[in-house]
Amino acid sequence: MTLAATFLAMVAVLAALGLLLAGLKVADGRGRFHPEVLRKGVHVGMGLVVLPFPWVFDRVWPVVVLAILACGVMVATRSIRWLRRGVGTVMDGVGRQSLGEIYFPVAVTILFILSRGDWLLYVVPILMLTLADAVAALVGIRYGQLQYQTSDGIKSLEGSLAFFLVAFFSAHLPLLLLTGTGRAEAVLIATILALLVMLLESVAWRGLDNLFIPLGAHAFLRIYLGEDAETLAIRLLVAVVLIAFAVAWRGRSKLDDSALIGCGLFGYTTVLLGGWLWLLGPAVFFISQTMFRTRATERRPHTVYSALWAAGTGLFWLFVHAITGYGWLLIPFTASFAAQFTMYAVSKIGLQPDLGPRPVRLLGAIGRGWVLIHCTTLLIAYAGGQPAGDSGASPPGVQGIATDLGLGLLAVSLAAVALYLLMPRIYGPPLRAAAINPTFAALGALASLVAGLQWLTWSR
Repeated sequence: MTLAATFLAMVAVLAALGLLLAGLKVADGRGRFHPEVLRKGVHVGMGLVVLPFPWVFDRVWPVVVLAILACGVMVATRSIRWLRRGVGTVMDGVGRQSLGEIYFPVAVTILFILSRGDWLLYVVPILMLTLADAVAALVGIRYGQLQYQTSDGIKSLEGSLAFFLVAFFSAHLPLLLLTGTGRAEAVLIATILALLVMLLESVAWRGLDNLFIPLGAHAFLRIYLGEDAETLAIRLLVAVVLIAFAVAWRGRSKLDDSALIGCGLFGYTTVLLGGWLWLLGPAVFFISQTMFRTRATERRPHTVYSALWAAGTGLFWLFVHAITGYGWLLIPFTASFAAQFTMYAVSKIGLQPDLGPRPVRLLGAIGRGWVLIHCTTLLIAYAGGQPAGDSGASPPGVQGIATDLGLGLLAVSLAAVALYLLMPRIYGPPLRAAAINPTFAALGALASLVAGLQWLTWSR
């Protein structure tokens, strides 16, 4: 593609977006449409404009330039008064805080780079983002009666079901009609993608669905392409079982619905990237936070933010494992959840000070976290010849195992003692609620580093 043709295509894209905004502003002035309809009109229009990018541009830089210009325009409509009162009303008419219009061009650019000319890996995520998300919002507004609580407000089961159906056909039709994928494989891939991306949309907040939907669809599609029908059927069954299990605990949990869905997604991702053994620590932690708590009331204050703070360190080690293949990363991954398990028990010492001697309760919390999560997972791993992965041979025999178990005990103990000493400053009075989750996350990250110290120094 010549430079002149590239510039001409870029001008055409910008002109199309300008006409889209102008047309929707005219419709807004006549007051015939719901503000969400206008907002999703921008969404759909932008998606259709960028859909043919793999056939229009053969280099990355035009897409990057267009994304920068688009982000600049969106920021201007928020910060410049006359623009905010003009075309800005099309996007902000719903009165909801969101950066979705900024995330949209960012997601398109990342997708274009990641797809590397493979139109399928670009088009399917864009179709899901463009059509499924818009249909879900509009169906939810018009027909949403069965509602559930998320960190971004109230969503409806009707809207989520509409998202699933549109997302399914957005993947199934291209796979079936335009690729060599078999019929059964096309149905299974489309079903898994639609289910997982629908769940990603459910847990997203403040416009992050414009990132989660396309990038999640791209990642899962890349993983599942080429797998046989039997493997895909197992993947689908695992996804359904884990999500159903998470939601089944709704009556006992203080997590809101999107956080529970997020926990199910985390479990599925853990099995997908790490294996069943990696799920043991998070599962014990999750069940303990529901089974041994009082039954939930209508007030469920813990959102997906709380879940991310608790699982963030584990997610980091999981993704590093997926990239490197190092099986020993199971150790810091597991230690982070052992520390979280222990710290939640320690926090009860401050909240319920009259249930027994504090030193005894502190030692009991350390012992439970270390034995139930860290020791159990590592002993099973070592019995199965892990955790060496592709990094080479594991440290020698019994001494290496004892060192890992000892470092795990040290890691859990450090997190527990540190939290115990910090409790008067966090739990007050006055209660400093904003400091609780970051403190837990920081101590969990520290514990994971201490637990993996032998491997982190040995693998250099």
